[in-house]
Amino acid sequence: MTKEERIEKICKRFSRLELNRTNFEQFFRDVRDYIRPTKQGVDTSVITVGQRHTNNRYDSTASEAARIMATSMQNALIPQSSKWFALKIPAGHPMSALNDVNDVSWWFQEASNKIFNSLHSSNFYTVMGEAFYDFVTFGTVNILIEEKNLKDENFSGFNFRGVPVGRFAFEEDYTGKPDTVFWEYTRSARQMYQEFDKNKLPPSVIDCLEDDPDKEFQLIKCVKPNEMYDSKTLGEFAFRSYDIEKSTKLCVAEGGFNELPFVVARFEKVTGEVWGRSPADIAMPDIISLNRLRQMELKALSKAVDPPVLAPDEGILGTFRLNPNSINFTRDPERWRFLNYEGRMDFSSLKANELKQSIRNIYLADQLILPEKLNMTAEEIITIRQQQQRLLGPQIARMEAEALGPIITRCFNIMLRTEAFPPPPEALNGLTEIDIEYLGPIAKTQRLEGMQSAQAWVQNLVSIASVKPEALDHIDVDALADYIADVTSVPHQVRTDDETIAQARKSRAEQEQRQQTLNEYEQQANIANRAAPAVETLSEIPLGSF
Repeated sequence: MTKEERIEKICKRFSRLELNRTNFEQFFRDVRDYIRPTKQGVDTSVITVGQRHTNNRYDSTASEAARIMATSMQNALIPQSSKWFALKIPAGHPMSALNDVNDVSWWFQEASNKIFNSLHSSNFYTVMGEAFYDFVTFGTVNILIEEKNLKDENFSGFNFRGVPVGRFAFEEDYTGKPDTVFWEYTRSARQMYQEFDKNKLPPSVIDCLEDDPDKEFQLIKCVKPNEMYDSKTLGEFAFRSYDIEKSTKLCVAEGGFNELPFVVARFEKVTGEVWGRSPADIAMPDIISLNRLRQMELKALSKAVDPPVLAPDEGILGTFRLNPNSINFTRDPERWRFLNYEGRMDFSSLKANELKQSIRNIYLADQLILPEKLNMTAEEIITIRQQQQRLLGPQIARMEAEALGPIITRCFNIMLRTEAFPPPPEALNGLTEIDIEYLGPIAKTQRLEGMQSAQAWVQNLVSIASVKPEALDHIDVDALADYIADVTSVPHQVRTDDETIAQARKSRAEQEQRQQTLNEYEQQANIANRAAPAVETLSEIPLGSF
């Protein structure tokens, strides 16, 4: 297959996936019009910077409810004030025992700290804030993870970019995991000259460099698996990348990635579909009804505040005016009056409140807000966190699996390749996968539940031991101590490894044995000292005295 045929095939594939996306674009437009009026790029229409889509929105209940869910999920998963993930060898891996080795645990701790600091110094939290909002409204998010300066051989930081829902298309592999992404983006002629090889630019771009350098061109970036990839071959990439100028179908750049640079996550997914669904899909009938009801209320309110005038068809002198302080002249003032408005706005208010509460219930807005109560106990906070965990559990798990996990994995691999970490221990040679342990508030609540159960179990056994001491034999104190340390995320630097513990116990046992032997010698010496006077007395008694 020639290069031109390959590019033509890529363009046809993008057109097919773009056509599949159009089935969802009406929903995307509804979300934009009623929930996200400032969001751009939700369909194939031209983006107008600063344009607001507020013609149909008369109520902000849905926007506020979606914002509460988005910020609740963000704070539960990726709090900015504390470290929210750790790295380790996966459980069940042949090398998983190395997690308890100090050198290995220290290296993973350093690696996770460097990733966390790099995320803080980048635009990660800014992009993720919008991504969570897209997650709970449009149902599908796409995030591009790039190195800040690709021309620098050393690590230069990360750059994150949110891709609008109407500007990309994607396909899944046989496991249902997105592995092919098309991104339609815009570059000016000047930017294309700066970014790409000028010898590969179309003539239309070259012609604009002098006369109209800011003229924009549409490009398509395709990242798909490299079917010929061999991990043992140096210089090979697991994913191939093509940047194509859309109008001329010329490939202006070709390269590759070791990991898929795009991260696609879905709020929930229906069998047979690749695009995600969100709570807005359920709440949209109520949202549209509420906005139309609010529109009717505004019209009714204007009639009540500024009612129509009932006036005779004759008898008015000059032009009839309704301006403030205006004077009208009429021959029959008794026939002039305001038309009374008899609409029942109380009925519409009751229905509006019902619709608002329905929307808030769908977005779990009332359940996700902490009650305004001072001096809450730790047990009360844990109970609230448990409720949030039950409500958001499936969506949090999907966000961790489809977004946060791939983001951390790609960041780890980028920093590992650029030698941004300290040299790894030799014991890790041959390790090809890592596990991510989440430490956010929801994850902590999940672990604390198990710790509370363990503590209650130990307390019950201690109570039983007062009657039957052998009940304490059921407790593995070493395992319990390790479990509590893991649950509470105690750093390995302050924990003693098993080898050191074994040596300390051996030394303590030898010391106790020496002390016991010394005590026996002292006891025997005391007995001998007490027996010596008696022996001496017996020796002084003459023989035959008995």
